[in-house]
Amino acid sequence: MVLRFDAAEVAALAADLTSLPPRMVKPIDGVFKSGAEAIEKTWRENAEETAGAHGKHYPKSIDHERLLGTSLAFEIGPNPAKKQGRMSFEMGSRNQPPHLDGQKAADVEVPRVERNIQTALTFLGL
Repeated sequence: MVLRFDAAEVAALAADLTSLPPRMVKPIDGVFKSGAEAIEKTWRENAEETAGAHGKHYPKSIDHERLLGTSLAFEIGPNPAKKQGRMSFEMGSRNQPPHLDGQKAADVEVPRVERNIQTALTFLGL
């Protein structure tokens, strides 16, 4: 499952960043990587509170990885290769309501990522 959230400004900025001079790619990439790590951490923390005893391994299944062929895109969420990574906590199921731990993490972290990108661009003179 890929979590999608409304980050139109981040997506538009990422599209604009494709024209960055090479010297600027690395600092912006660092902002995106840090953002992915922060969303993962916050999502795990949220899941630790909501998963309950039946989902005790679920928080440890949440990770992030860079999407192949990109420098500014990451996939964040439960890894189906890990224990309980295929459980439907985020969007819920017939057995439980949606937990929305990832959405809540994105709601907190995406505005920080946007601010950090703007700060980096300002620092880089853009």
